[in-house]
Amino acid sequence: MATDGADDAPDPRRVADTRCHTGEGPLYHPDEAVVYFLDIPSADLYRYDPAEESHERVLDSEGAIGGFTIQESGELLLFCDEGRIQPWSPESGLGDPLVESIDGESESRFNDVIADPEGRVFCGTMPTPDGEPGTLYRLDTDGSLSVAVEDAQLSNGLGFTPDRQELYFTETEAGRISRYRYDRATGELSDREPFLDASDLDGHPDGMTVDAEGCVWAAFWDGGRIARYDPDGTELARVEFPAKKVSAVTFGDPDYGTAYVTTALGPGEGPAGTREEEGDGAGALFEVDLGVEGVPEFRSRVEY
Repeated sequence: MATDGADDAPDPRRVADTRCHTGEGPLYHPDEAVVYFLDIPSADLYRYDPAEESHERVLDSEGAIGGFTIQESGELLLFCDEGRIQPWSPESGLGDPLVESIDGESESRFNDVIADPEGRVFCGTMPTPDGEPGTLYRLDTDGSLSVAVEDAQLSNGLGFTPDRQELYFTETEAGRISRYRYDRATGELSDREPFLDASDLDGHPDGMTVDAEGCVWAAFWDGGRIARYDPDGTELARVEFPAKKVSAVTFGDPDYGTAYVTTALGPGEGPAGTREEEGDGAGALFEVDLGVEGVPEFRSRVEY
């Protein structure tokens, strides 16, 4: 297991030398045995094939795509700008939006999403340019939307505890990861408690995942690393990357023994930097053996 400064810390390997403005949202698709990931502001969807060690851009859309889930059918469900939610598959391309827009989100976009055990989707939005906070929504399987968390300070990484009774939720601008009581029967969230106060840490908490041992792996934007935390919030390990803006982490491969990590050249709403400024791996997709397995992400089962 990697530890800060340890000689045996794993060495991340660059597997897709994309130069993503804001690489994000990696997710392993077990049906296809590939990793999908995004460049948010350009609405580019990439697919990396570990067996072939090759990648390709499979969708160059308009607007922005902030996150996606895998539907039970194998299609992807894309969460985009202005609150638009739209299916996509390699065979049929973009489908008709099941949500065209959300009131109050015309100047915003989705930023990170996760399916729950029942096929619902928790989907968070960015703050608006005039300073209005974001919102964490819940998309139910019938296609209806409701507010799960108001006044979110830049919605970001999400993950469930192994017992499926709690949900982690990252607010990047607040520099915190919270843990909510989660009611699987209703999808309701309650009883927020602090999990990680990152206000004094280097960088800002971004995307995250939960491994098979119930520990949280968080990416740190402008922190150049991912870090592992046990359920009481104690840091156990960290892995450094040749990129300042480390944005998200997921587990993949058939045994979920490989971690895939996205990075960025710049913020989603500003100009991209250069690799001289941001690190020689900025904007690329990496893989790394963390010495622990992950678990499959839940699939969405939203009707459309």
